[in-house]
Amino acid sequence: MTTISIVSLILFGALAFLAIVTVYIPRFPSAVAGYGAFAAAWLSGITAIEVKSLIFWGIATCIATAILGMLPRTIARSRAGVAYISGGTMTAVFVGMLFNTNAGVILAALCGAVLGAIAFSNTEKGRPMEFPSRKFFNYTAAKGLPVVVSLSMVAISLLHIISYFK
Repeated sequence: MTTISIVSLILFGALAFLAIVTVYIPRFPSAVAGYGAFAAAWLSGITAIEVKSLIFWGIATCIATAILGMLPRTIARSRAGVAYISGGTMTAVFVGMLFNTNAGVILAALCGAVLGAIAFSNTEKGRPMEFPSRKFFNYTAAKGLPVVVSLSMVAISLLHIISYFK
C-alpha cells in the first residue's frame, strides 16, 4: 500500500463520517460528502470501483442536490421525519451489505427509507403525512433520495475496501 492509498483511505473515512452525520441535517447536501468519500475510495487504488460507477454516482449526486435546491425553503429546511428516514436507511444499508452487491445495498437503502418514513407517519408529528398519500410519497422522495444516494455510496465503497483486506 502506498502513501497515496493511505491518505485516500483517511480522506474516505473523514468524508464517509461527514456523509453519515449530514444525512440527519437537511441543510447540507449529504450526497456531495458521500460522493467525495466514493471518489476518495476510488483514488486509493485498492478498490475495484470503475469510472462508469463514478459517472453514475456523480449524476445521482447532481440529481439529489438539485432536488434539494428546487424544494420550497420550508420543506428543504424541515427536519420532520429525517431521523426516521435516515435511521431506517442506515440500518437497511448495513443489512444490504450482507448481500455483498451494489444492487443489494441500493435496494435495501430504498426499503429502509420508505420503512423509516412509514414509522414516522405513525407518530403524532407524522400523522399529517397521511400514509399512504401523494403527500407522503413526495415528502419521502424529497428527504429520502439524498439519504439513499449518500449512504449507498459510502456502503459500496466500504464493501470494496473490506474486500481488499480479506
